Amino acid sequence: MKKLLSVTLALVMLVFCVVPAFAETQSMAISTEGEAAYELSYPADVEIPWSTESMGIGEIRAVLLNIEPSKAVKVGVSSANDYKLVNEQATSKTIAYTLSGDDNIVFLPGDYGKAFSLSVEIDEEQWNRAASGKHSDFLTFTAEYVDA
Repeated sequence: MKKLLSVTLALVMLVFCVVPAFAETQSMAISTEGEAAYELSYPADVEIPWSTESMGIGEIRAVLLNIEPSKAVKVGVSSANDYKLVNEQATSKTIAYTLSGDDNIVFLPGDYGKAFSLSVEIDEEQWNRAASGKHSDFLTFTAEYVDA
């Protein structure tokens, strides 16, 4: 009888020592959120050699472009002197020029590192009629965050 009781207690202890394990599925979310931001680089001051008819003056480049998928960064260029280099000693003496590459400058999402080159064209006739001395103009770049 002792043996039977010992075996029964041993079996009961084995049954209670087994801990049932149940599998469970869990999930987790991983995300990030950032504010829209952009940074552009623009050409620096440039000196155009006398009588040069065409010359690159630099580029507008997207150096940071974290914008929403439905947005764009549009850049406009304007001239202080209506696209004329004005003589410093006689403001009526000008050299007209054309700025190329300034139309349709638009950066879209994913355009990080993209650049738009700008160049100046001056007709030979403008150079031939130009007064000597220093001539200058100022270009203003305006960036807008707009719907794409």
